Amino acid sequence: MKNVKLSPILLAFIFLSLLLVALPAAPVQAARGITLSPAEGAIGALITITGTEFNKSTADTDKYAAIYFSSDEASTIDDIDVEVTHYKLVKEGVWLDQEGDFETTFRVPDILDDGSKEEDVTSGTYYVYVCHYLSVTPPVVSPRIRAVATFTVTMGEIVLSPLRGTVDTLVEITGTDFAGNKSLTVKYDKYVVPIDSGDKETSSRGSFTSVIRIPDSTAGSHTIAASVSGDEASATFTVEPKIVINPTSGKTGTMLIISGTGFGKLKTVTIWFYGNAVATATTNMLGSFYVSFNVPDFQAGLYSVDAEEGANVAKAKFTITVPPSAPQPAPTPSPPEPSAAISISATTGSIGQGLVMGGSGFKAGATVTVKYDNELLTAVTTDSNGVFAAAFTVPVSKYGNHSITVTDGTNTSEINFTVESTPPPVPTLLLPGMGDKVKSPIYFNWQEVTDASPPVTYTFQIASNADFSATSIVLEKKELTTTGYSVTEDESLRLGTGEKPYYWRVRAIDGASNEGNWANTGTFYVVSSGMPTWAIIVIAVLGGILLLTAGYFLRTKTSETKE
Repeated sequence: MKNVKLSPILLAFIFLSLLLVALPAAPVQAARGITLSPAEGAIGALITITGTEFNKSTADTDKYAAIYFSSDEASTIDDIDVEVTHYKLVKEGVWLDQEGDFETTFRVPDILDDGSKEEDVTSGTYYVYVCHYLSVTPPVVSPRIRAVATFTVTMGEIVLSPLRGTVDTLVEITGTDFAGNKSLTVKYDKYVVPIDSGDKETSSRGSFTSVIRIPDSTAGSHTIAASVSGDEASATFTVEPKIVINPTSGKTGTMLIISGTGFGKLKTVTIWFYGNAVATATTNMLGSFYVSFNVPDFQAGLYSVDAEEGANVAKAKFTITVPPSAPQPAPTPSPPEPSAAISISATTGSIGQGLVMGGSGFKAGATVTVKYDNELLTAVTTDSNGVFAAAFTVPVSKYGNHSITVTDGTNTSEINFTVESTPPPVPTLLLPGMGDKVKSPIYFNWQEVTDASPPVTYTFQIASNADFSATSIVLEKKELTTTGYSVTEDESLRLGTGEKPYYWRVRAIDGASNEGNWANTGTFYVVSSGMPTWAIIVIAVLGGILLLTAGYFLRTKTSETKE
């Protein structure tokens, strides 16, 4: 057999292969990581975080870690303050044991205000990041993210008491697990309603107890929602029908006025007096109505008065009285003309609210006018008994007391109506962001505000100082109807460029002239937009002239050369 010669390289390769087979396998190192318990919860919840396989403390050197809570999604190749700018440092100086492990706790924050950008914590997905300390004295944290876990923030909850009732029922709303020390907005079927009493902002632990009054609305289920910093929780309230009669007693033939609420929208309501149909009425868009009739000729006693619209039924009682008898009755003088009187479905409310008014004691078949602070709202005709019913909405007017006057030219009656004085919510500033550098034309944008008394307008200000003193205000715009403003070219000239910051803010004013608080101040810097347009045009024209001149001389030179 021939001798086989192996090269030195091949021999070395075979030796190393056998050596690797003979060596025992090294244990697989556990991956660095963190776990959260629980992995979801409300603002303020206490969370336990456990970490493994981080830098290990030794007998000579202790190792530490920092924990961040953020809305920015990132990975272990990203850095705090670069890819992650919205965050809260929820735990610092966390000691890592000799195995590189740790266990500690933190509470879910309500605001992310430790990064370069600030925002409120709302419901949704958030991220927990762990970074190593480079040194403890002085404290220096490496920005590189070492481990990531996700956390779900759950929204708050509300409980209503009671869960059902008639229009004007006072409903207590108890809220928990919202952001702390924040303003509260309550909506009824998506429309903002004033808080009658109780809290108008959450406590430090995100709870509140507030009371609202159920507004005019149709029978059935309605949604009551509480909103705090973008988080909204809702519950259902059931409206039941109700009638109010005026007067509640009298003799046969008495004019009886019935006001009803909480029935169906644009439905026919039948009025029954002791089982006898005596009148019908049609409800308005909010399920309310007014109607009148004469008490039938029955014996003295207590009688039922029912209003029926399908399954919606409301009941009341009327007492028929008998005038005292006299042995020798004197001739009865002619009864005096009844004095004019009016009633209204609500004496307090908001701009745009629907009202229903009823009146009696006016001239029969006469035109009566309804005025609100001398502004004509509507005109209707009384029936043969001098009774009328009218519907209208509260016009745009300042908060406080207003006079509603009804007259037929001879008879006049007046009643007061109070417009709510609750200021609108504070807008949230959107653009430009905090500390942004912007070029002209500059566009500002903020979050829309809704209020019980529309329309909502906005006042917008730019100032050179954060105190917004009169001398520092550079630009002010009032009665803006949209949620944005573009600075004009002339207005841009007032804003110089450079390192000096400018400050801007917005507040809302509702249709009742209630002024809301100013939003948190935003800052921005104006940078140069480059060369002005006129300068570019001049340079272009001069360049063209130079090119034409150069071409002319080149042609002339060429001609001379040829000659």
